[in-house]
Amino acid sequence: MFSTDPSAIAAQLTEYNRHYRAGRPIISDQEYDSIVEYLRSLDPEHPYLHQVEPEAIRSGASVRHKSPMLSTDKVYTKEKLERFVERVEIAAAELGIQDPQFRVTPKLDGMAGFDRDGILASRGDGKVGSDITHIFNRGVIPIGGRNQGAGEIVMVKSFFETHFADEFDHPRNVVVGIVNADELGEAQKKALRARKVHFATYKHLKAWSGSGQHLIRDIDKITATLSSSVDYPLDGMVAEAINERIKTRMGATNHHHKWQ
Repeated sequence: MFSTDPSAIAAQLTEYNRHYRAGRPIISDQEYDSIVEYLRSLDPEHPYLHQVEPEAIRSGASVRHKSPMLSTDKVYTKEKLERFVERVEIAAAELGIQDPQFRVTPKLDGMAGFDRDGILASRGDGKVGSDITHIFNRGVIPIGGRNQGAGEIVMVKSFFETHFADEFDHPRNVVVGIVNADELGEAQKKALRARKVHFATYKHLKAWSGSGQHLIRDIDKITATLSSSVDYPLDGMVAEAINERIKTRMGATNHHHKWQ
């Protein structure tokens, strides 16, 4: 039974997040999210719910993001997806936009970064990250080239399953070492020599686009199709409004974009 003290729950979530960001998750994503929702039911305004969970990066100069790198709001039911679509359609109607379009892309389960002006910055706290450009010198492959915006540092899933699944719980274990370690371990060296650690940018992933009605109706098919299109670890799909005016209208919290 969980505590009913919001501060204690937030402290536990902080510990779970620390392990996850360090590549050593001790609970599943869904378990973590269920505790987040429990905290929300006790104290909707608790600060933990309105911040970006920080990445565990120890090295590199500080880099201020030009635009915040926020977390993504999550839904697990079709009903909540319908409510998201409805909110977008309301904002579109207020702007006189008919039939707003949506995009869905795979959500990579790696370490987030933003590559711009020759610098790859970690997400950090969403406002300030760390310069981790050195990973390219170590052998991480920038898929689609450099300076392509938001993406994730990930290992090819099939390579991990073939070579490391008996030794590590998750590809993140190896990736964190490539970013953080002063000296690379044998697992990191092996993955880098094989060119199987990538900075994969979201703009180069296969995506689906269409109306809200089709999104709701076909979400299972969309998920299956996009999941099979990438050989990286995933933790869901990202659905978002496409129109920039709608994005501006809906805005963001300190934690996530309301249009995504």
